[in-house]
Amino acid sequence: MKNRILNKYPDSVFTTTRSQKVYFADFSKRTNKNRGVEVSETIPKDPNDENLDMDCFVIDNSNCHSFEYNVFDDLQFHDENGKQLPHGECCIFPTINDGRSWFVILEIKDTTEKVSNYKKNIEGKMDSMFKVFRNQVGITNTIYFIASFPPKTIHDQSIFNDYVDLKNYRKTVMVVSNSATIIDNHSLDPYN
Repeated sequence: MKNRILNKYPDSVFTTTRSQKVYFADFSKRTNKNRGVEVSETIPKDPNDENLDMDCFVIDNSNCHSFEYNVFDDLQFHDENGKQLPHGECCIFPTINDGRSWFVILEIKDTTEKVSNYKKNIEGKMDSMFKVFRNQVGITNTIYFIASFPPKTIHDQSIFNDYVDLKNYRKTVMVVSNSATIIDNHSLDPYN
């Protein structure tokens, strides 16, 4: 998968890890965009109150499988006219992969507002990311589009209920979740 992405987007930067827990946090809102998405192996602190932990999306990798992630640059994806495409925060996939391996596109919303307020925004990003990774890059694996709202503990899955176009794509899973568990290179549980 990494080579396919690099063939289409050669400036992509990947990080490989085997860590048991990996935290993905979007600092944009809390720092007036002075910081963006950051990934760490320990829970980062809230930039506005060092006594509080930052709200994060968490990958649980208790079996220490090797996986890769690419935090997207704001200028990473553009159409044939050079216009910037809407995109999620990053992609995540197993280092050793084949046609049965999982592939995650992660979107993080650091907000306590209702999930439904972000429906149109998330739909645009899903459309764009599925076109990039299915059509341009050629990823045929199961793609999980995970929308994470880390300050929220109750997840409203209805954001995807009437979005039939993407649900009809083969090997597509859309879910609202703040964590996922890597079972192995072929199995991911985004519902924990």
